[in-house]
Formats: sequence, structure tokens, C-alpha cells
Amino acid sequence: MKKSPLRLFFFVDGYTLKKVNEFYRFHHPYHSRIDFRSLKNWARHEALRVFAPGSTYAVMDCHYYHPYKDPHMYGGTWGLSCFERELRFAGYQIHYCDQVGPEGVRPNMALLEDALLFASYRKMDAVVLLSTQGQYAPLPDRLRMMGLPMLLLGWQFSYSKENRLVRWKTDPYLQELATFYVAMDRVAERGISAADGGLFCDG
Repeated sequence: MKKSPLRLFFFVDGYTLKKVNEFYRFHHPYHSRIDFRSLKNWARHEALRVFAPGSTYAVMDCHYYHPYKDPHMYGGTWGLSCFERELRFAGYQIHYCDQVGPEGVRPNMALLEDALLFASYRKMDAVVLLSTQGQYAPLPDRLRMMGLPMLLLGWQFSYSKENRLVRWKTDPYLQELATFYVAMDRVAERGISAADGGLFCDG
């Protein structure tokens, strides 16, 4: 009998990814940004490794949660339309934030609500979350009560900015509650360009 594919939901906290991209583009020797398709493929392979060892087939819904209520506030030097086009081309659904935080940006809490809603309908076998934010700490515990494990992709880095040291790290409580945790800063150092199996855009 043919084995059913592993059903995954990949939730990306855009607030965290924004900070990660700013670090790699402006403060790291790579001077590049995360390639969305490479990130998606890496997450799928890692989820298969930890949730279904020996299996090679998974279906994964990918959701990006924008940190801004007004999408035109984000886009940087390469533009909002290009940003959204790359996300959609890589297979991500985009969700905008319905609340405003400091300077108009904050973690999009619809991510937590949507993840629990999908889980309640039993449309998944496991969850992959990319985030460093403590606001999502209730998620892995709630998923565990539903019988669903969670793989957390987090980051830790530091850099100098305007004569001060900026430190960024995954919330320790969120990390503790996750079923599995991957330090993505270590993964990122293994390779550079997407063409060579790395996580970063070429050029």
C-alpha cells in the first residue's frame, strides 16, 4: 500500500525574516538575503528528516506573515512588488498584519491563530515555524495538545550599529517548547548561494 505523504505547514514570521535579511544584507560579509525557494526546500527536507525518517515525500503549504499593516511600508531597495512576486513565485501565501506596532511593524499574530485553526481541522501532520519571537510561545504547547509536533527555525546573531552592539536571538521559552529546534545561523554558514545548496540569493 502506498504511504501517504507527510503533510506540513510552514509558517514564516515576516518580522523575524525582515531582521534576518537586514543582518545578512548590511552587517554580514555575505551581503545577500535569504532565497525564499531555497528556504522552503531546506525546511521540507529537514522536516522529513526529523518527522518521517526514511521518507522522501512531503506536501507543504507555505505561509508568509507580513509584519506591516500597510504592505507599501515594506520592500526596501528592491521594492514591494518584487518582494511579493518572489514570495508567490516560490509558493508562499502572503498574509498582512491587521494591527500596528511600534513604527508600524510587529509580529503578525494571525500566524498563531491560523496555525491553530488549520490544526483543528487536522489538515497537517506537523508544523514548521520560522521565528525568534516570544509572542508565538503558546503555539508549540497548543499544537502538542492536538498531537502535532513543531520544528522551530530560529536565529542568533549580533552586530555593531551606530556604536552599539545589537543582539538578536530566539526567545528561550519558544525554543524550549518546540519539539525540535534548528539554529539557522549555523545552517546559513554552511553555504552561500542557492545554486550551491545554500540559503542565499545569487549576486
